[in-house]
Amino acid sequence: MAPSNLAGGRPPDALWLGLVMLLALALRLGLAACNSGLTMDSPLYVRMAEDLASGRREPAPAHHGYPALVALASFVLPGRELPGRAVSVVASTLLVGLVWWVARRRRASGVAAAGIALLVAFHPLLAVYGGAIMTEATFLTLAFAGVALLDATRARAGGAVLGAAWWVRPEAAVVTPIAVLLAPLRARERLLALACAACVALPYSIVLRVEQGYWSLTPKTALVRAPYADARAAEWRLADSTAFADTTGLATRLARDGGAIVRAYPARLGEQARALLAAWPWPWLLLSLAGLTTAAVRGPWLAFFILPFAYPLVSAPPDLRFAQALVPALALAAGGGLAAARARGRAVLIAAVVALLGGLALLATGDAARRARAFDDGPIAAMRGAGAWLAAHAPAGAVIMDRKSYVAFFARRVHVQLPDEPLDVLLDYARTSGATYVVVEEYVVRSLRPQLAPLLDGASLAREPRVRLAFATRPAPGDGVAVLEVVR
Repeated sequence: MAPSNLAGGRPPDALWLGLVMLLALALRLGLAACNSGLTMDSPLYVRMAEDLASGRREPAPAHHGYPALVALASFVLPGRELPGRAVSVVASTLLVGLVWWVARRRRASGVAAAGIALLVAFHPLLAVYGGAIMTEATFLTLAFAGVALLDATRARAGGAVLGAAWWVRPEAAVVTPIAVLLAPLRARERLLALACAACVALPYSIVLRVEQGYWSLTPKTALVRAPYADARAAEWRLADSTAFADTTGLATRLARDGGAIVRAYPARLGEQARALLAAWPWPWLLLSLAGLTTAAVRGPWLAFFILPFAYPLVSAPPDLRFAQALVPALALAAGGGLAAARARGRAVLIAAVVALLGGLALLATGDAARRARAFDDGPIAAMRGAGAWLAAHAPAGAVIMDRKSYVAFFARRVHVQLPDEPLDVLLDYARTSGATYVVVEEYVVRSLRPQLAPLLDGASLAREPRVRLAFATRPAPGDGVAVLEVVR
């Protein structure tokens, strides 16, 4: 089997690659046109990018790599949302090309490499997050590029790119050492790769020192904590003074919560397994496991398989989006499984094709596809309208208290979290804390803040002296948003 590379591929290879990447780009742009690309974290990344572009120094509980790329994109692209979406689209489309390159180096057939790349191009999670203002696409592309370079025995370049991935997400610290161990490198080259990764990653601690005022390797140490009893227990309450500025050291956290983390590990690992099966259905998983028995698909990208075992050690939720980090490696392994089935005869190949089609049906009707079709968290159009009203009528220094951050983001005003307290306590807090407006969304009342229901009732609101209705919109039942001015 003669290996091929991206630069020196024959014309048919270039045609296959161009077609697959064009299809990937079209799907990402099509999905992006149907949603806002915003999640609860997106306003934070935009604010961080704006701070970087303007030279402001504001501490933030997220890594700065993705906001830095968004800040650079904002110099050539208009608006607050387009730069972040463009960075994700470019990164996610490049990932498809990287997977093709790895598959082509490991196989003689350009058609097989194109098929593996198509699994990545059309995967609903990769496609929808490939157009969102989120870090997933950028991190996965950088991390996969790093392991691909390691597999090509480019130790210095691979280590440096993996170090750059640390600037985007902390998972790079988990993937990098295992990827270096699995790469086809000599001992000296492994040390060189790790040294290059450290040289690129560690200067980030200087950035954190400047912003936070203390030395740290990551702003996400708050994720190391005992698991919450349930979703409602994770909501912020006034008694929790560390909700937004917890500087407790990692060693203290482990001493305090280590036992609880260990006890909860089996259940949380099961949650990660369920998320993985939603992202990569069991018939495909069988193909991937079969492929892992062949040497052709074993490589440093298998380091991504450690992530589901690492996530239960932190308090990050078992969200489906985390499972997408395994998709490129699983796609490579599934391609190996199909190749192995073909070598074993027609009957085995037919069974493998049936598994491929069955997995496709499960994926298309499962949670991953539903996430792609209904990505937005709530009625974005209504919240955008409320934000536009606030932008036109609220003072420049207005503080918007809301459980979600969307309205304040659209209004370009300061957002503060709405605590999970009884209504009387909450409204008193809004008055004493300096909030200018309280925003209440119907869907938030249904799922997270049922105690706010009286604020959406005209008769009850008329009897409430602490707030008064300033703006309301309800384009459809359940999509209502009310902006309440705090009265002092």
